[in-house]
Amino acid sequence: MPELATIEFERAERASVVRIEGEIDMSNADHILDELMARVGSDPWLIVDLTSCSYVDSAGLSVIARVDARCREVLCGLRLVVRAESGVERVLSMTRLDAVLNVDRTLVEAMKSAVEEDPRA
Repeated sequence: MPELATIEFERAERASVVRIEGEIDMSNADHILDELMARVGSDPWLIVDLTSCSYVDSAGLSVIARVDARCREVLCGLRLVVRAESGVERVLSMTRLDAVLNVDRTLVEAMKSAVEEDPRA
C-alpha cells in the first residue's frame, strides 16, 4: 500500500520546518501528529508547509488543532503554509481555522514572520 503522505524536516532561523506532501486523513493522522508533536518547542516557531498537501480530512484538522494547542502551552508558535485556492485552504476557511491560525501563502513569508515575530506576543 503506498504511503499517503511524506514528511520532510529541516531547521531554519528560529523555526523547525515540516513539509507534508500528499494526504492527511485518519489512516496517517496519528503518525503525523507524533512527528509534529516531537518538534513542538524545539524552536520558537513550528512551520508546517502544506503547499504540497492535496487533502486534509477531519482527522487532519484535529492534528492541526492539537499541535496548535500544544504550541500555545509551551509558548512557541505555529505557522501553516497553504497554497491559495487549494483544497486545504478551502477546508481551513470552511471550518474558520484560518481565522485563528497563522496562515501564510509561501514558505518565504512564513520564515520571514518567524524571524520578525515573537510567538509569545
